Amino acid sequence: MAKVREWNFATNDGRNVKVAWEKKNIRVNDGEPVKLTSLKSAESSVLETVYEIGIGNGESAKLCLSTLNGKNKILTYNGRDVETGMEHEIPVVPNWIYVFFALFIVNWFLIVGGALGVLINMGGFALCGKVASKQDKSTGYRVLMCAIIYVGFTLLGLGLAIGLRVLLDGMR
Repeated sequence: MAKVREWNFATNDGRNVKVAWEKKNIRVNDGEPVKLTSLKSAESSVLETVYEIGIGNGESAKLCLSTLNGKNKILTYNGRDVETGMEHEIPVVPNWIYVFFALFIVNWFLIVGGALGVLINMGGFALCGKVASKQDKSTGYRVLMCAIIYVGFTLLGLGLAIGLRVLLDGMR
């Protein structure tokens, strides 16, 4: 039997709402299942995929899935987590992060290609994305941290590339 995640909450007008997520479908108040992919919101970013779920009366809830931590699944209504009541802000990724994304792609082509290169560079980019979305820090600080992360992951890639080269040359 497939695992079902359910949330129950009350709307501002007092209606009780039940949202159930099973596999790739969403059900509202035990209604017909709707494919999750058809609900993707424009608010989605590199760090979080957001799905807008209609709950009646023109209102909607948002299912927020972290792309960095697949376990982080938050349903929000009026900007608040329906389980905790805490405010949930969808992370905003600044446009300058795409410069670092391009740099990590260049690293993948020039330093360590293949699956290992993808893992290293995606890890670096994910970490940069997480740092870049922290709105409580200044832009200069976030850019500097991303630059340090980039240099660190580039050195890691270079070290692995040199190490693999030495290892392979020693096998001849």
